Amino acid sequence: MPVSNKIKTDLWRFALGCWQDKAFENGCLHLQDEYQVPVSLLLCGLWLAEAGKQPDARTGRRLAEVAEQFEADYLSPLRAVRRKAGQDDRLPEFKRQLQQVELEGERWLLTTLPALCDNLLPAGKSVDPLSWLLVLVPEMAQCEGLQSALCRLVELKV
Repeated sequence: MPVSNKIKTDLWRFALGCWQDKAFENGCLHLQDEYQVPVSLLLCGLWLAEAGKQPDARTGRRLAEVAEQFEADYLSPLRAVRRKAGQDDRLPEFKRQLQQVELEGERWLLTTLPALCDNLLPAGKSVDPLSWLLVLVPEMAQCEGLQSALCRLVELKV
């Protein structure tokens, strides 16, 4: 059964709700800039944990692959141009337009990722968000700084 439009928009709405917390936003941006972890992947993992979906390595690898590829192909280059434009006082409108395009890319990704989660089973109990983040960002197990930053992010969310 395909993922409904309601489910697809649920992750986007979840992300918008999370983004209201400036400390959470800063934590995500730190993970993005310092460790190249796609914010959409973090949000998806937290959303899946909150939805009580059992972590699944195969689905996690697929989610990471799609998010990382879209990030590398589209979002990172846009972000670099936007940041460069932000340093030029002549280009505030151009920067704003780039921000809009970047946001549209994030929205597209966050409404696409749920389709990869069709096979996930309910865990039958609460799901520790770190269990999903470990599946999505396996480097967390080997990098103390990354692990600490992810743990702080989870603390902000719970």
